[in-house]
Amino acid sequence: MRKTRVIWAAVLVLALVVGLTGCASLQENWDALTPDQKARVIVNDLQKQTEHAFDTSKAYVAAHPQYQATWQNEIVPAFNVANQALKNVETLAQGGDVTPDQVYEQIQPLLNKIVALLDSIGAPKP
Repeated sequence: MRKTRVIWAAVLVLALVVGLTGCASLQENWDALTPDQKARVIVNDLQKQTEHAFDTSKAYVAAHPQYQATWQNEIVPAFNVANQALKNVETLAQGGDVTPDQVYEQIQPLLNKIVALLDSIGAPKP
């Protein structure tokens, strides 16, 4: 389970780094952003990744109906909690009240829980 968390975190960081360092002008634009603007970019990316993970795991459960109860009772609520937290963090970022580190501190444990739940049913890694 710890390995899954590390992999999830590494994928998120790698995706962010690759996406942001693709060219020098992009790096310059990133460097010019304020901490709250950076936080909003990160929240947006996490929202997209969470939506993709939801869609992928929903399709997995549709193909493996024996996990329907776990999906409804545990996984969907975990996604709901993560989505609500992302909305809350986005609101804070719009007010200039959150940094990228705070985004990760608040959201990463919720994403780790989702990954652990999906892992428990054998769903593909997000």
